[in-house]
Amino acid sequence: MDAHPSDSNAIERWKIMWDVLFNSSPESIIILSETQTILDANDTTLKLLGKKKEEVVGKKCYEVFHQSSKPPEGCPFIEMKKRNWKPCVNEMETIIGDLIVSVVPLEIPGEERKILHFARDVTLINQLAQRLITSLQRYASFLNTLIKLDSFMLREKNIKTLLNNSAKIICENENFEASWILVKKGKNMRTLSKYGVDWNLEERYPGDIEEKDDLWSKRHKEGFFIFIPLKVEDTHMGLLVLLRKDSEELSEENKKILRIMADDIAITIKNRKLELSKKVAYRELEKNIKDFATLIDGIRNPLAVIMGIAEMMIDDEEIRKKITEQIEKIEEITYKIDKRWAKSENLRRFLKEE
Repeated sequence: MDAHPSDSNAIERWKIMWDVLFNSSPESIIILSETQTILDANDTTLKLLGKKKEEVVGKKCYEVFHQSSKPPEGCPFIEMKKRNWKPCVNEMETIIGDLIVSVVPLEIPGEERKILHFARDVTLINQLAQRLITSLQRYASFLNTLIKLDSFMLREKNIKTLLNNSAKIICENENFEASWILVKKGKNMRTLSKYGVDWNLEERYPGDIEEKDDLWSKRHKEGFFIFIPLKVEDTHMGLLVLLRKDSEELSEENKKILRIMADDIAITIKNRKLELSKKVAYRELEKNIKDFATLIDGIRNPLAVIMGIAEMMIDDEEIRKKITEQIEKIEEITYKIDKRWAKSENLRRFLKEE
């Protein structure tokens, strides 16, 4: 089976984003297996340790950072496992100094779980570095959410089920109170899926449903609402609306993340609509082909009878000639109908193969 375009796009985005973050980060980053085995380490980590990559890959992280045969007390990796693979952070004493260590699980469909291990020197770090490590963790969480979304979108064909689960995944992974996905039908937008609430946004706040080119926000009694347009090129497909309690202004980084998620949903909605349109066209074409066949039979059969009657029962040569000429004209029309039928049949086969 050929790879779906969304699958290729998701993998490409992941690779590009990860290469930039991993290889250019001034902070120590290593990738661990579920058994705390080091799978990869960035240049910053190798410089801090004074080792080559082949000297650390394949070893346990506590063997390298603590020169110990077992995880040290307070190890955030052990705490993460106890908390059912929830991200953890702790300050640790290591052979290269006091480090703030953060561990974040990364779920990739079809692969074993991997863990991102971030470490920064608390004696040297400044405000800029703090923002960077937060950004790295944010992107790791976002990548996890995006992979889950893309994986589900590839498998699920039912648009209602797909959007319901998309709303749930975004809420649960991005820590929003509720979410709505509204889809445009004609001039109006209607809630097709929601999570965390039992009411439709357009019914409670109809004045907030607008078509804009970029995301915007608004406060109501329930909290802070974020509206992200679902667009494919210049076509508005609907809205993704998220609710959170915190009214703090969104960072540009978070805005980019939400736009990417919205783009994924918008493209999926458009693809599903095209698939549905193709199915409707196929059914209508099949009906038309049957009607063509019935119509042609309904014309040709009486023509044959009329021709027989004209030849056997009409003695007047002139009248018989006129009847024959009319029959031949009608035969020419049925021939053209036959050609249209053949073209329609070829189109039907093409749509079926697609």
